[in-house]
Amino acid sequence: MTKISFTGLGGCNEVGRSSFLLDFGEKIVLDRGLKLTPDGSEHPLPVETNLDAVVLSHAHLDHTGALPDLFVNSSILTYMTLPTLELSKILWFDTLKIAGYEGIDSAFSKEEIEDATKFTFPVDYKRTLHITQNCAMQFFDAGHILGSAMPKFTMGDKSLLYTGDFKVEETRLFKGADLNVGPIDYLAIESTYGDRNHAPRAECEQIFIEEVQETLDRGGTALVPAFAVGRSQEIIDVLHEHKINAPIYLDGMGQRVAAVTTKFPKFLKNPRSLKKALDKTIWVRNNSDRKKAVDQPSVIVTTAGMLQGGPALNYLKRIYKDERSNVFLTGFQVEETPGRILMETNKIEIDGKVYNVKGKVEKFDFSAHASQSEMMRAITKWQPEKILLVHGDPEVIKIFGKKIYAETGIEVIVPEAGKKIELSE
Repeated sequence: MTKISFTGLGGCNEVGRSSFLLDFGEKIVLDRGLKLTPDGSEHPLPVETNLDAVVLSHAHLDHTGALPDLFVNSSILTYMTLPTLELSKILWFDTLKIAGYEGIDSAFSKEEIEDATKFTFPVDYKRTLHITQNCAMQFFDAGHILGSAMPKFTMGDKSLLYTGDFKVEETRLFKGADLNVGPIDYLAIESTYGDRNHAPRAECEQIFIEEVQETLDRGGTALVPAFAVGRSQEIIDVLHEHKINAPIYLDGMGQRVAAVTTKFPKFLKNPRSLKKALDKTIWVRNNSDRKKAVDQPSVIVTTAGMLQGGPALNYLKRIYKDERSNVFLTGFQVEETPGRILMETNKIEIDGKVYNVKGKVEKFDFSAHASQSEMMRAITKWQPEKILLVHGDPEVIKIFGKKIYAETGIEVIVPEAGKKIELSE
């Protein structure tokens, strides 16, 4: 029997800096992310062994942001989908730019990004690759964002599926995860929403559209801070599909992501709809465009999703006194981030000054993560021997683990950062 161990380097009892070491004699790192904090970012634990491969699930900063760090002292063959590589490069170069603005040293340089790109082998869904001498890997569509994948590793007589972030139900842009992964022995599954279910997507969209239209009808600005990767493009598609009768602006990194997204139509549910929506959208180029956007009733979709920077702060300083203008958050707001503070207090600090936002601040559940019921559906289908719960807050993981065991009887393991778990002897 193949001896297999799993060590959490990050993403254990936390959301952020996902990184795990799979060891079966050969060593593979799964994801290498950052955790955004009020003071900057937190890195995963260091890798203190030679690696045979690195596998990335998808291009969100908390799963890919620290990959170039690994190339400072070595070069490792890395596997991901081609969209994941294209999107990750945008995030990596943006990290360098922000570090330059803030006068701090990044953990990597342009050279490491170039090395990471050079040593990446793009992988299509469902293609079987022997990534080491004793390990075959397949990618399955995770339904989360463009190019997101759930890698399945077969090591001798055992197999492990790592979900990364996944979404079972369809969304505006994606068909939903491919659950037909075949038999698996071990499952490392995200737990972000392990304690709750999402409202139906159509219902969420309808309420969002009604609030946006009401804002416009009152002569206000609807400011929609959104994650650059995935969420910005989805919101643009929703607004155009519901025929919002006002100028719709797209600002920030979401523009570059949108350009990449349209290059990969086969990864989208309805690429023609998204392209049509983006073609009708006004792409903000400069401060003159930003002034024009707030001088009339309009919708502004802009980064950053948790208000930790980006053009969204520029717009907030322009509209905060206007009771007709509202802020609509569209994603998870990590504790202590400016977005979370604004959501709870209607106040935000920008460049040392506190702004009291007069309009409404509302959050809408456009989550690209599986809810509890979606994850239970996947677990019931897969029936693994053991389940590792990662990428979740401690209380959520506790609730989710109890539910899994109560309904399936499957052994549940909660990894701790730095501690090795023996999956097979």
